Amino acid sequence: MRLVLAVFVLVFYSAVCHANPVTFIAEDLPPYHFINPQGETQGALVDIAKAVLKGTALTAKFEIMPMARMFPQQQANPNAIMLSLLKTPNRNSQFKWLGKVYFADAYLVSLRSHNDEVIHLNFAKKYKVATIRGYSAQAYLEAQGFTENENLVLVSYYQQLWKMLYKNRIDFVVTNTLTLENELKRTGLDPSLITKRIHLDELPSSLHFAASKQLNPQTAKIITDRLNAIKESGEYQQILNKWQLPIPTRL
Repeated sequence: MRLVLAVFVLVFYSAVCHANPVTFIAEDLPPYHFINPQGETQGALVDIAKAVLKGTALTAKFEIMPMARMFPQQQANPNAIMLSLLKTPNRNSQFKWLGKVYFADAYLVSLRSHNDEVIHLNFAKKYKVATIRGYSAQAYLEAQGFTENENLVLVSYYQQLWKMLYKNRIDFVVTNTLTLENELKRTGLDPSLITKRIHLDELPSSLHFAASKQLNPQTAKIITDRLNAIKESGEYQQILNKWQLPIPTRL
């Protein structure tokens, strides 16, 4: 009787998984997640998500959108999972964290032609500092005393960010720099004109699969267990090697 019940539960859960696929959502951030010229979603973390789902009853779709749209999208869809959300203290209780997928280092960057010496973030308060709206960098800068419409500029896309910097409409950018060169090249800008000014080690660096707290607990467990499994098997590292990305020292 117990065996029959277990089989019934498994069959029922499999049917539910196919009827309600998870939706992995992310911003356009190559080489992690982006839309290729053929209109397909690609990237290292997309491949990791697909490897995680392989061999499970779960099905998934992938959507690329601005960071500012991701949070409302997840609130509206209990099956939505962010592909790479920075885990911060103020976000800790807001999401169901399914596992660390990568890392990101943040810097204050400027054009090399910016002459003033800036050795601490406070020195940048007399300038215009920009980041992406909805990033943890926004909350960080606001906590450090930066104010929108005074010395804080918020935009929706990284293309806007860099074009504004190269046109001298802003002075500094706070951003994860792992994809900096790719972002600049995709925007048609020369990466050699950029320099890193200050490493912002106070900003969180671990990127996670982050789900709605309403995500089915069994679905969450499957994803977490499978993510751990591909790290142990070496498949996770193979995917990062394929995309020529550094492997985190701590998985």
